[in-house]
Amino acid sequence: MLLTLSLLLLLGTTTTTADSTSDHAGLVERRYRGLKFGATARDHVLLKPRMEPLDESFSVCGWVKKIRPGEWKTWFAYGTSSNNQEIRSEDNGYFQTLGYGVDIRSKVTDQLGIWRHVCHTWSLTTRAASVYFDGILLGSGTTPSGKKLGLDGYIVLGNEFDSYGGGFADDNAFGGELFKVNVFDKELEAAEVKEMTDAGKCSDVEEKYGRSRYLKWEDLLLEEKSGNVTEIDVGCTPELTEESEEEPTEEDGEEETKSTEECECEQGDGTVFSRWDLLRGDKFFNKTVSVELVEELKQTWDILSDFEGATVTERFIRHFKLFHNGKTCDDFSS
Repeated sequence: MLLTLSLLLLLGTTTTTADSTSDHAGLVERRYRGLKFGATARDHVLLKPRMEPLDESFSVCGWVKKIRPGEWKTWFAYGTSSNNQEIRSEDNGYFQTLGYGVDIRSKVTDQLGIWRHVCHTWSLTTRAASVYFDGILLGSGTTPSGKKLGLDGYIVLGNEFDSYGGGFADDNAFGGELFKVNVFDKELEAAEVKEMTDAGKCSDVEEKYGRSRYLKWEDLLLEEKSGNVTEIDVGCTPELTEESEEEPTEEDGEEETKSTEECECEQGDGTVFSRWDLLRGDKFFNKTVSVELVEELKQTWDILSDFEGATVTERFIRHFKLFHNGKTCDDFSS
């Protein structure tokens, strides 16, 4: 089983250091892409992530461009088997949190074709469901004491649920554009929301939240798109660091493959973890990764390091994510 996984990953990850740098640049550039949605029920992105980290607090923030006039155009929704309207965010100012509405339509001026920063926040502790447009708190509501977010639901970008995991209608089709939609596992404060707005849509300000940015825009871009949903240029140019732009030397490549255990990753709060600590974390790619799986992956990594010229970087992690895709290690042995 380990050998099968090793060979599979080797085919997808063995590369020269120059190719690896180019691949990294491509990943950085791709996360600066937006999504444009068509105007029918078929045009959406549907996913079913684990929602446990969000059951007591969340914030959904992103840049939203309304293109279609009218109401009920939903850009983000989350529905469970017991409540289709756990979270709902419309582009005209109507929001729902745990089934309870916050209606600020009278305060939101329709601005077709204009990017606007929108944040929808909530926590069990404060019971406050708050909605911000362009960094300004426009409205809030109160959820019942002790009521948490349901956990068995689906998320959809570009529509809302009329039934569990589906029931999409043309009337609710977003038909606009989205960029940098991130879901945080905390209730963002007003100052934090304003900072995101003031930094502008082309900034990297969201990355300062590290693992609290639970569902990341760059990962949402990898989800399967249904109907007429296309990636678009939103006018943001990534600023690659000098290190990523430099032509790596053969010595650099050797050092990278030999330092798999010692590599450290600094989080937004300054905490430093080894890559294996991060893999053992409960939020790796929104899935629980067992200790056994991490150890197997580490062994595979070590095997790959023995191949001359093999450089294991972000491409390794991305391929592992795609190959894993919710499967167990036993699935790889077939």
